Amino acid sequence: MRTVTLALLTLPIAALAGSAPLQAQHRSSSVLTFEEIDRARANSAAHTAYDIVRMLRPRWLQQREPLPATPGAARENPPLMVYVNEVSMGGADVLSTIPVETVLELHWLSSNEAAGRYGTPDGLAAIMVTLKTW
Repeated sequence: MRTVTLALLTLPIAALAGSAPLQAQHRSSSVLTFEEIDRARANSAAHTAYDIVRMLRPRWLQQREPLPATPGAARENPPLMVYVNEVSMGGADVLSTIPVETVLELHWLSSNEAAGRYGTPDGLAAIMVTLKTW
């Protein structure tokens, strides 16, 4: 009888665990999916890809390794490359020119990943922007 009671008590708990809210589910720290971007855009005043990254993955915009003789401006806008649909577009400021409603997905690459994929110079990290196709 105890086994049956215990089984009946654990059944609703298991059912609830399977329907955990999206924010409680695991998310990748190196990817921003369309669903995350769209939900954040709908619930905020985010207008650009930069706004979304700053809101959802601010660490992507922080300098990871100290660079020798880094000027103050570079510390505020860390050196990284932005690729839009696999094309190099420039630094982090490029994200401010991309309307958030055009973004399908964002990926952050470490300096090693970026160097292996794009041959980025000077150990720069990268953000890959994939735009929606219309």
